[in-house]
Amino acid sequence: MDCGRIQCFLIATATGSVVYERFYLRFSDVEKGDIRAAFQRASEIVLPGAPDESEFADRYKAGTIALRSEGDIVFYALGTGEYDELNLAETIRAVSAGLRDTIRKPTEATLFDNYGRVCMVIDEVINEGILEATDRDAIQRGMKMKLSGE
Repeated sequence: MDCGRIQCFLIATATGSVVYERFYLRFSDVEKGDIRAAFQRASEIVLPGAPDESEFADRYKAGTIALRSEGDIVFYALGTGEYDELNLAETIRAVSAGLRDTIRKPTEATLFDNYGRVCMVIDEVINEGILEATDRDAIQRGMKMKLSGE
């Protein structure tokens, strides 16, 4: 029985430039473009004038989109099944907290400067489309274990 999964996780700037993008299922280039366009449409509708750290949800085909703005960074997630707006919002908050613990204030510049750490945080929280860790301590422990193995 398929319980769903996180299909895509994306970090972009408020102007729409993609900083990080990961698809956890195989999509064609056209489908990826449609998902990016859906993220952009959702952010154009809800983000103008929204306070910092606001969370929003929208529908995309049979899935759910969740987005969260933090300063000049916007986090997006697309999920199906049990990954509804609440679970996706929890995923985004876990990634955001992990990034704040790792690189302090996530901005476009700090995300690019620490891109390897950004990938590690996201990999600790999301494992092949399944939510793994939401606890800050678990995320930091997992990252320390990966760093010590290098």
